[in-house]
Formats: sequence, structure tokens, C-alpha cells
Amino acid sequence: MTSAARGDTLLSELGGLLDRLDPVPPELIEQGRQIFCWRSIDAELAELSFDSLLDQDLALAVRSGDGSVLGPRMLGFGAVVDGEDLSIEVEVSATEGQCTMIGQLEPAGATTIGLQSRDGGVIEVPVDDVGRFSVGSVPSGPVRLRIEHGGRLVQTTWVSYIS
Repeated sequence: MTSAARGDTLLSELGGLLDRLDPVPPELIEQGRQIFCWRSIDAELAELSFDSLLDQDLALAVRSGDGSVLGPRMLGFGAVVDGEDLSIEVEVSATEGQCTMIGQLEPAGATTIGLQSRDGGVIEVPVDDVGRFSVGSVPSGPVRLRIEHGGRLVQTTWVSYIS
């Protein structure tokens, strides 16, 4: 047995001993869960579920071998609001120094979506009946999307699309 395997076995045995002699009270575990839920009490969080920049190797594999710059950046966000799945998919492109965004909201429905920058400014754009939207000029720095869904405010995690 290697020293690393012995160390893992020892840690496992010590963990089991602590679980038996000094277990974590169930109410403390529940309180921890409740505190975690309070992190965004005023809004539901749509978390980043996909980012094409994280899969650059895969993206480069399907591009030509000339080392060209990647095309549009694709991102996906997801949340569950009152038991209903909500997804927001966006494609961000930069041309001639301007960054634009097109997106799809699912479930579809006419509404508005806001793009909030760190300074508090919000660009609101309409979402059509099939869930499509576009933002003509995405500000630099961290931004997040905000949408009213089912009477609840839903916002994505902060993401920098351009520097």
C-alpha cells in the first residue's frame, strides 16, 4: 500500500470516528442550508451552465488549423423558479470594436430583459413571443441579465463578455 493510500485510509477512519463521537447536529445542517438560500433573497439566481470559452480546445478542434480567433461566445444560464425550469442562452459577438448579443429565453413569452452593468445602469430590450432578444451594444466589464419571470426577479451570475 502506498503512503498516499494509507493517508486516505487514515483520513477516512478519522472521519468515521468523528461522525460517531461528535456528529454534526441535523438542525445545524438545516440551518446551513437555509443560510445558503438567503444569499439571494431578493432574486432567483440563474447560474452559468455553459461557456464556450471553457471549451476552447473543443472549439479549436472544429475550426480551421490556421489559429484563427474563435467566433462568437456562447453562454447558457439556468434556474428553477417555483418548480419551472428557466433557461437563457446568449451569443455574444464583437465586430469593429462593438459587442452585440442575441439571445433566447425559454419558456418563451413576450416580456423585457435587462442587461445590468456594475455601475447600476440597465439596458432594457424586448423579448418577442418566441423568446428571442438582442442587445445592440454590450458594455465592457461585468454585466448580468435580469428578467421578471413568474412574478420573481431572476438574474444571471456576473460575466465579462468583453474586456
